[in-house]
Parts: sequence; structure tokens; C-alpha cells
Amino acid sequence: MCRPPALLIMLACLTSLGHGAEVDYLSQIKPLLAEKCYSCHGVLSQESNLRLDAREVMLRGGDGGAVIVPEAPESSELITRVSSADADRMPPPGQGSPLTSDQVSLIERWIREGAIAPDEEIPQSPDEHWAFQPIVRPESARDAGDANPIDVLLNAKHARSGLKPQGEASRSLLIRRLYLDLIGLPPTIDQLADSRPWSEIVDGLLSDPRHGERWARHWMDIWRYSDWYGLGDQLRNSQKHLWHWRDWIIDAVNSDKGYDRMIHEMLAGDELAPEDPDVLAATGFLARNYYLFNRTTWLDDTIEHTSKAFLGLTINCAKCHDHKYDPITQLDYYRLRAVFEPHQVRLDPIPGITNLEVDGLPRVFDDQLGAVTQLHLRGDPKQPDTETEIIPGVPGILAAFAEPIHPIDLPAYAFAPGARLYHQEDRLTEARDLVRAAESKWKETEAKGAEQENAATTAQGSEASSAVASNDAREIAKAALVAAELKLKSLEATIEADRISLAEPAESTAVQTAAATAARLQVEAQLAASRHQLLLDAGDQTKAQAARDQIQAAEKKLAAFQSGEEPARYESLRASRKALESPADSEANYPPMYSRTSSGRRTALARWMTSPAQPLTARVAVNHVWLRHFGTPLVESVFDFGLRAPKPEHADLLDLLASELIESGWSLKHLHRLIVTSEAYRRSASNLGADPECVRHDPNNKLYWRMNGRRMESQVLRDSLLSLAGRLDTTIGGPPVDPAQPTTRRSLYFIHSPESQDKFLEMFDNADVLSCYQRSESIVPQQALALANSELSLTSAGQIAEIIESRLDDHGDQAFIDAVFETLLARPATGEESEECRHFLDDLALATVPSAEPTKRSRIRLIHSLLNHNDFITIR
Repeated sequence: MCRPPALLIMLACLTSLGHGAEVDYLSQIKPLLAEKCYSCHGVLSQESNLRLDAREVMLRGGDGGAVIVPEAPESSELITRVSSADADRMPPPGQGSPLTSDQVSLIERWIREGAIAPDEEIPQSPDEHWAFQPIVRPESARDAGDANPIDVLLNAKHARSGLKPQGEASRSLLIRRLYLDLIGLPPTIDQLADSRPWSEIVDGLLSDPRHGERWARHWMDIWRYSDWYGLGDQLRNSQKHLWHWRDWIIDAVNSDKGYDRMIHEMLAGDELAPEDPDVLAATGFLARNYYLFNRTTWLDDTIEHTSKAFLGLTINCAKCHDHKYDPITQLDYYRLRAVFEPHQVRLDPIPGITNLEVDGLPRVFDDQLGAVTQLHLRGDPKQPDTETEIIPGVPGILAAFAEPIHPIDLPAYAFAPGARLYHQEDRLTEARDLVRAAESKWKETEAKGAEQENAATTAQGSEASSAVASNDAREIAKAALVAAELKLKSLEATIEADRISLAEPAESTAVQTAAATAARLQVEAQLAASRHQLLLDAGDQTKAQAARDQIQAAEKKLAAFQSGEEPARYESLRASRKALESPADSEANYPPMYSRTSSGRRTALARWMTSPAQPLTARVAVNHVWLRHFGTPLVESVFDFGLRAPKPEHADLLDLLASELIESGWSLKHLHRLIVTSEAYRRSASNLGADPECVRHDPNNKLYWRMNGRRMESQVLRDSLLSLAGRLDTTIGGPPVDPAQPTTRRSLYFIHSPESQDKFLEMFDNADVLSCYQRSESIVPQQALALANSELSLTSAGQIAEIIESRLDDHGDQAFIDAVFETLLARPATGEESEECRHFLDDLALATVPSAEPTKRSRIRLIHSLLNHNDFITIR
């Protein structure tokens, strides 16, 4: 019988996998052991000190000795355990399905054949992973003398590799690079000619308030800044007035607040400085994660992005099961959730404003100290593990230096926002103004009513009708005045009752008397307001009946107070607005005062993150800073320093910068200064004239033998156009502006949310609202069209032309061309470029009708063309 070739091949393959072929360790045994055994006997866990993730460790064995005996499966403990039907079988019952008979036979054959396996590297223990090792300043950089230690490390590598790095970039290009990096705006022509020592220019820019704006936007990327969004007026994500956190970031950068202190304030400012609004604003980092519909989603985002941003760990991967790659268990995940479990978000009043829709301070606080954290089986909130006790804490792999958690007693201003003197005075001012307005209105209607009554005594008809209407108005005005006066009295009594209750024991006579007075006046104020409302709504039966019901309820409550049937309870002054925990809730569901104690959990977490023993936090931070100066990070996976992250080429440089950051008091300005004063930073970004060995040996510039050219971020591009045109509004801080409305504010002040994005910024890869640890750089045709056709580009070109011409003594075309290249590109035009530009100006002038100012028009077109030049949109 003739078999087709395909069938012959298939049969041959089956034969090779049968008993006649040797078992292949890499393709048949290792994957099987990984699936069934590594969770308990792999690199992350070694029960009974046994590992099965390499032949060598299987021969070494665990507490009971070797588990395989080559050529003797009957003497191999591994076979005994995987084929057992008793409770001691592996995997244990409940932790995995048993091996099939075919799988057991396969392992038996492999052992009988000698347990043959190629030489393999034993997987590294998590304790040995580079990122989990202590930060150590490289020995070679300890005695650098006057040399920049960055250059000491990099130059040594260049020498070992036989590379000759590029020289320093031209002075004007270098100054442009520095300005765009440190303040996000291009230098003027005068600044390009700055002849001061480089370090003085650097220090001047680091002390420039615009530096805070430039680097705030970088940290806003990493920390996921987003203004509130929802559906219509319904707040579903983030918080209103979150711009206070944005302004805190700007101020923190400008004041060179220690990076460790920044972390402390963002995670636990409400515990560390509960009465300082400038610190409370930092907790917007946590408030930003608010999500209306699901508390678990809210906390999941908090855990994920806190760990990624500060620790470079993907702890979120352990929500459903132990992390597959990193030494983070599912229990670790829920212990970290327990740290955040009690915290909630609220809006606190700010001086001078009582309407929280107008403005307020979004901040976090611990609201439910008794909230229990439960482990979710397979990550499903509907399947809580009610038996496992979850104690708040940090991942076990780095828990040795974690501080104990201590509850924190809060001052009255923190848990009773209505007790703040400025807010009480603001509310009293409002109430007094209302009384004065009501009194003025009542006097006006009284005078008018008296006049109409006099007229009615001598007339009939319409005059009489007017008198009746006047009486109604007088009655309404009088009721409004009574309501306003009682509201003021009620407010004064409430403030007094709050003051006494916060100062004395609850059972004291003074507290009880003040509370009774406040309770009575609150009901009387409600009664007066309802009576006023009844007069206003007399013509509407439905509304009038609602007012009558309110009057009846208030009168009943007053009678109950007077008879003693009901204790006189008052409501403390409500000043803040707690974020809703679900759409079904309302502000009235929540008390006006909060817990007098905070858990202290977030403070402990923040201190653990910035402990001298913490190996991750400083490394992650300096990696982000280096990325934004050089265009490439030292650790490619900027938010994942776990076991999948190979030891970086420049691990020594990473540790140098991390140690510099810590030893400088966590000064980010010190870090910037060290980087931008290095030879590495000042090198040319061009390949022209480069040593051929550099291009051949290191074409991707991994050893930084030259600078990397980078495209401007979207904000820098827009701001540069406005700045060069002399139109940039340099006002710092304040509420966000609508990108749909004309504005010349810096781009970081645009409303930034999924529902509000500036189209120009989006075209040039704006920050992703949901996650932006590293910006992308796309190249699409629409970008060129945006620079060619946008109103921003066209308008700016004309204004730049006017500014350049106003500075020129020589109004000839060549002088204009030279000035344009210097202004826009920070370099002179080449001879060929000059010639082409002159031809362009001449040709366009000839093509323009005489009445259209041909010279001016052609020069604007030249500038417009150069705004599309790669050297303009690139930081070189």
C-alpha cells in the first residue's frame, strides 16, 4: 500500500516521540515540571528546601536528600511522590491536578535514560536579583576629584570598548538643549549668546520658576495626573479641583522639596501635616484614583500605580494568584490593599470660598478604620476568603526594614473641617450678608407697601389690587428676613456647640446645653425657611404641600424637644464633601465629622519606601530623570524592575545616581545639575564625523558615546511656538483651562482627562491619561499637516517674523535668513540652505500681488516652512 509523503512524515514524528526515542529534557520534562511543581519548588518558593527547576538542584535535593537517582526511577523520590494516590502526593490535593499516567511514565523514562539534561544556569534566587540588592556607590566613582562621576564611569567603558565619543555640541545647540530640558521653552537670541560659565547658566535655569512647570509635567505623566470626568455633572473618576495637586508638584519641584518628602506627602500628607493645606494638596496623588462605581477597582488602581511609580514593581499581577515572575505573593497584594483599605476622599473648604463647586481642596483621609480586607479567591470580589486574616503590610521580600504601624491622633481641624476658624468666619459673613440683603428688601417692600396703601384709600380698582399684591410681597419679604435671622442665629449656635463639644467631655453640662440650643435653633431655622417657601410657592399646590409637610415635621420635632420625648441632637457644621462611595449614596448619608484617628498605615508605607535600606525607590526615580534627559532609560522597563528586568548595561551608573540622590537629601535639582554638567550630556547628537568604530560597535548608542536627539513633547512644541511668538502667558498655577477655548497659557494647564484633550497635543503624542510612564514618539503625516495648517502655527509664524525684523539693523534677506535660523534652530544656515532660502523668498515675492506686501508675506512663509524643519521639533 502506498502511503502519501505527509503521512510518512507524521508517522515518523510519532515514532520519534515513542519509546524508541530519548526523552528531551528541555521540550518534554522542564515544561511539565514548570507547570506542576515550580509554584512550590521553584525559584520563588522552596518547600522543604527543595527546588526542581534544574537538574543540578534535583540531584542536590532538599531536606530529604536527592529526589532523582539517574537510571533508577524506582529509587527516585520524585516518582514516588508524583505517582502517589495518598495525601502526600505532589502536587498536593487542592493545589493542582495530579500528573497523568503518561506524564509519570515520561518522567520515569527520562530518569531511566540517565536524567540527561544540557548544562543550564540555575535560576537566580530573588534575593540575588540586581534590583533587590543594596544601592552601593561604585568604587571607581568614589574618588573622581573634580571630574563628573558620570563621565568617570562612561569614559572607562568607552576606553575598554575602544570607542572615541563625540565632542561637545556647538554652544548655541547646547544652550537650546538645556533650556528645553530644564524649563521647556527655547532660549532667546540673547540667551543663545550667553557666555557665562556653563554651571552658572544651569543654576539660573534650575532656580527659574518655569523649571517647576517643565518637570511637573514629567512627574504628572508618571503619577497619572487627570482632572475629573464622568457623565455630565456626575463625578465618576478623579476629583474636582485636582489642579491643587498639580500646583503642589510645581511648587515642590521649584522649592527642591526632597523626593522622599514628596512621596511622604503624596501618600500620607493628611497624617503627617493634617492642618497644612499645602501638604494636604499632595494627597491628590491618591485622590486621582477615585472611581465611583467600584471600590475594588479604585483600590486596584491605587495599588498598581503606587507600586509602579515608586517601586518599579508590578504588584498588580499578584491580585489573582502569586506573581508568576516576581517574589510577590497573593497575600502580599492584599496586605498592601489593607494599607489603603480605610482611606477615602473628600473636598475641604479653602479660605474665602464656601461653595465647593467653585473651589475646594481634594484630599484623602482615613474614614473607616475598622474596614476589613479579605483575600479574593482568583481575584474575584464575589469569592472572599473569610478565613485568612489580612494584616496590613508590605511585600515579604523587602519587609525586613518596614516600620511598625502606629495609629495617629488627629487635631480637630482635620476630623472636624467645620471647626476651622476661616470657614466659620466665611459662613458667618455669608449669613450676615443674607440678613442685610433680606432686611434691605423688607424695608423696600414696606415703604412701597405703605405708599400703595395710601393710594388705595383714595382710589379703587387697580390701586386696590396693587395694595393686595404689595401686602403679599411684604409678607414674603418679612418671612425671608425672619428666615435669614434665624439661619444666622442657628449658625452661631452650631459653631458654639461644636467649639464646646471639641473642648470638653461629651457628658458635660456645657456640651449638653450648647447642643440643645443648637438643635432647637436648627429646627426653628428650618421651620422659618419652610414658611417662607410656602409663601413663595402658594400658587403651586404640589410645592406648597411639600412646604406644609416640612413645616409640620419641624413643628413636631420642636414639640418633641420641648416635651423631652426626643433628645435635642444637632448637626455639626458641615464643611467638607466626602466623595460618594456608590451612585446610590448622597452627601447627606455622611456625617459632618470624621474619625478622630488615622490608621498610620500610609505613613508607615511611605517611610518604608524611602528607607535607606530600600533598594528600589531611588533607582526608579533616577531612571525616570535620566530617560527624560537622554531619551533612553538606563533600565528599559521603567515600571518593572522585577526578575524579568535584566541587569542593565549601566547598573553602576544607576547606582551612582541613586546614591547621589539619597546623599544629597533626595534633591532632584542636585541630580539635574550632576547630569547636565557632565560631558555625556554636552556631547553632540550628530553622527557626522563620528569615530567609525563607534558606529560599528555601538550603532544604538547604548554606551552614550553621543547624545540622543529627541522630539519635543507635545507640550514643549506648543509652548515653544507661543514663546517664540511673544504670546505665551507665563502665569503660574491656578484652575485648568478648557483646551477648546483660545488660550495662551502653558500647555500643562489644559484640562487633562479622557473627555477633554487638546487636538494639537494629541497629534504629537500627548500623555496617556490612564498610564504614561514613558511617552511614545510616533511619526505620522498628520503631524506635518498640523504644523503646516494649524492656526497656532500660522499665527505664530507672522508674529515671529515681526519680532525678528524689529531686532534687525540690516533689513536685507540674508540678515533675515541668518536671524531666522538662529532663532528657530539655534544654528547658522549652511551655504546651501542660505541659497535655497534666498531663492524661496525671491520666487514667493514675485508670485505675490504688489498690494499684499510681498516681502513680509514671503518671510512669514519662510518661517512657517522652518517650523516644520526636523531641527526645530527635535531637541539635539
